[in-house]
Amino acid sequence: MTAPRYSIKEQAAQIDRAAWATSPALGGNNDYFNSNSCTSSTFCMAVGAYNLAGHTPGLSEVLSAGNWVAEPVPSPSQGVNIFANEVSCASPASCLFVGQPWGGRHSPNSNLAEAWNGHPWRIVTAAGPAGTASSGLDDVACPTMRFCLAAGWAGSARRYQDTAYTWTNGTTWRRIAVPKPARARNSDLSALACFSSSNCMAAGNYTSESGHYLPFAVRWHRGRWTLLTAPPVRGQLATTFQGISCATATQCVAVGNTEDSSRGRYYHAFAETWNGGKWHVSTLRPSSSAFGGVSCPARNRCFAAGYTFARNASFAQSLIETWNGRTWTAQHPVSTPKPYSGDDLTHVSCVNGSDCEAVGYRYEPAGAQNDQTLAQIWNGHHWSMQTTANP
Repeated sequence: MTAPRYSIKEQAAQIDRAAWATSPALGGNNDYFNSNSCTSSTFCMAVGAYNLAGHTPGLSEVLSAGNWVAEPVPSPSQGVNIFANEVSCASPASCLFVGQPWGGRHSPNSNLAEAWNGHPWRIVTAAGPAGTASSGLDDVACPTMRFCLAAGWAGSARRYQDTAYTWTNGTTWRRIAVPKPARARNSDLSALACFSSSNCMAAGNYTSESGHYLPFAVRWHRGRWTLLTAPPVRGQLATTFQGISCATATQCVAVGNTEDSSRGRYYHAFAETWNGGKWHVSTLRPSSSAFGGVSCPARNRCFAAGYTFARNASFAQSLIETWNGRTWTAQHPVSTPKPYSGDDLTHVSCVNGSDCEAVGYRYEPAGAQNDQTLAQIWNGHHWSMQTTANP
């Protein structure tokens, strides 16, 4: 069986999960969230996947009236497995999630998109560029009910380039050319955010002509892309973007993880900020950690979520930090009780500074192969655990 080419975010999740995943999961287990999008204090959508008899169906859960409820996700004909990478909702009746399906040896990766209008999900896949062997969508942003922007990659396992699409009025897909760094061998946009339909920012990584793995960003402004330089974190072997959020048309924060040069090649959570000019590194955590997502509900107010390893710990714990425009401060997410004492937050979505939802998965460090979805809510003062569905 030919494995899919994971998005950069999925690669990080797979590497992280490998610390405790030692054999293929069987049956209805290993539920996890990759992303969420909240439009109000009463509505939030989360997407991910789970394992069912050796396959990986898509997973969707809706937070309504304080309860998480699972919603069916249809599988496309060309792939029984689904990687639901990201979701974006403009309203409780307008959501779009993107990713890629994967079926087997004769079913190459392709773009996958599914739309929600308050009723069951429906497939609205955007075709990949003509002549490419594979493609996938890594992120999506829907600032209005009439406009969404999706970003990802297209090409082959060895040679791929960033690509993007607009989705307008809930019906029409249009592929738009995206600039890539000069002489890049490969490039992939893994993080995307839109302040409005005319102001968006995407961040990703590319392989230089000399073989180095480097970050970059592109800005969408009034229908045109501008290539921007994003600095690699000094002293690190790799700088990988995982999420981005823009509180205004001229202020964005992107987060992810670096890889250090130690023997263990440990990850370190980092963040970069953009204020209408250049990108700047704003934090780098010293301990083994990673940020999976960020949400900025207001100017100079951001929440970043991920995981960290405490000193001498053999399993991960939830990580949440806030930014006030100058410094990053660690918060205190809830630790899940035994046996699910390992936590990993993959995404966060904030309606305002006192209403956020962070999602991911929890697991048994002993390796019972029974991961469960995880959701925590912020009320402006503290984080608390919510009960989620696990098919």
